[in-house]
Order: sequence, then C-alpha cells, then structure tokens
Amino acid sequence: MEELVAELVKKYPEEIVSFVLFGSATTGEWIRGKSDIDCIVIIRNKKLYKEIEKYLTGLLLLLDAKYDLKLSETCTTYKKTDNPALDLIFKTENKMMFGQPFYVVASDQLDLKGFKIRKDLKIEIGTRTIASLGLFLQRIKNTGIILYGKDIRKEIPKNVPTIEKIKATFNAMLLLMMSFVIFPFSPKSAFSHAVKANFWACDDVLFALDKPLSTTKQEVKEICSIFGKSEIDSEHLMMSLEYKKTKDDIKIKKIFVIRYILKSTKFVYGLYIVTLRKLFKI
Repeated sequence: MEELVAELVKKYPEEIVSFVLFGSATTGEWIRGKSDIDCIVIIRNKKLYKEIEKYLTGLLLLLDAKYDLKLSETCTTYKKTDNPALDLIFKTENKMMFGQPFYVVASDQLDLKGFKIRKDLKIEIGTRTIASLGLFLQRIKNTGIILYGKDIRKEIPKNVPTIEKIKATFNAMLLLMMSFVIFPFSPKSAFSHAVKANFWACDDVLFALDKPLSTTKQEVKEICSIFGKSEIDSEHLMMSLEYKKTKDDIKIKKIFVIRYILKSTKFVYGLYIVTLRKLFKI
C-alpha cells in the first residue's frame, strides 16, 4: 500500500487530499486469496476521478502480481470467471460498490457532517435512499489508517441520524439476496456471500446501538454479550466465524449451501428484530 500511495502521489502530486485504508487490511484480519481491500481516496478535482480510478486499478493489478496478493481474485472489480452470467452478476455488484478496492471522491463532494456525497447523481441517490454513508464513515473512523494527507477521521461525527442506521440494514439483506441469485452459477461464491452477510448484520446492529466497529471476532463477541442464546442463534454465528477462516478448505455440497443461506437469512432478520425491540424497548 505504501508503494501504491507513493506512485499515486508521484503521478498526481497536487491532486491527492487524503488516502485512507480501512477494513480487514487494518484490523489484522486480511487473508491472502480471501480478503479484498477498502480505500477511500479524496482528490481536489472531480473531473479527474475516473482517470485516477483507472490509474489506481492498473497500478493495483501490477503490484498484486508483484507481491502475489491475489487481490484480482477477491476484489469484485477484477473478478473474472468462465461463466458470463456470473461475470455479469459480479459486474452488477461492483456497480453497487460491493468489493470495490477504491472509492475516489472529490473533497467538495464529500459532506461528512451531512452524511452525503454531492455532485454525482447515482451516488447521491444511493446514499439518500438505501445506502448508509454513516455506516461507511464509521468503519473509516473506527478502523481507518491515514496513508497520506488529511486525517478525515477527526471530521466524522460521532452522532449518526436514525435514518442512516435504518439504511445500514439493507447491506446484509442485499448480500443475502445476491447469494440466492449467485447460487445456481456458483454455490461456493453464494456461500461466501452468505457468510459475509452474518457479519455485516453484526456491523449494522453495533452501528445502530452506537457501539464502535472493530474486528469481526470482537464484534461477534460483542453481539453475543448483548443478546442471549434465547434471542439469537449464537451457535450459527460462531460457526460462521469458523467458516470465514476455513470456507475455501471445506468441501461444500449444494444442499448444505442452500440450508446455510436460509439459516443465515433467518439469523440476520432475527437479529434485526431483537435489535428493534431493544432500541424501542418493546
């Protein structure tokens, strides 16, 4: 990452305001061949965002090959399979900003206090309707490392509007929906999506309860301490944590995958229901 940032700043010395790495790459959970990377790059000139994004994409692929990080297999932007239908699904996911390694945005577009990205119709509609920029920013605030420039973490508000917490729930639900869509083409990818959905739901709930986001293991532990066995299927959550570590090493039958997706769906929606009860003291 240091090499990537150095090359980027060398290419665009007057353009880069801030470069932040966050997520699994900063929490000690990054796994070669399984994990992607998450970065937000803030630039000065909005007109250059496509050019800079394209440059970063090419640069990452070069460094990926140099260091054999297998990011071309884990970042949705670069995923290629032998199935055109599956490639189309991954391309659609990338458009929805799932698995993108870089989020490039101009400084005058990013309204941190208002939890909005302006001057980009597609992203602005998304962040105003179903995408929670609040959750995205809290991940940056809690897990981000500044690799270059301005420390935007200090400007991210602690208090988040309720609507941002509600919108955050769409992340895990959308991931589960995609696991059903992907299943006929790749049970392995569908299983991976479902595993991730459980932890995204934990993220959503901790975000809703104003708890800090950290490592997946710590978040699972926190969720199990907040809710008892009678409220959530903690056994399913702990088993999913094991699958997260070993899912590429286990032999997966289609019937197992579909049962797991259904069980994950039940867990996620059940977790949201008990969270609502806790929030509103029902």
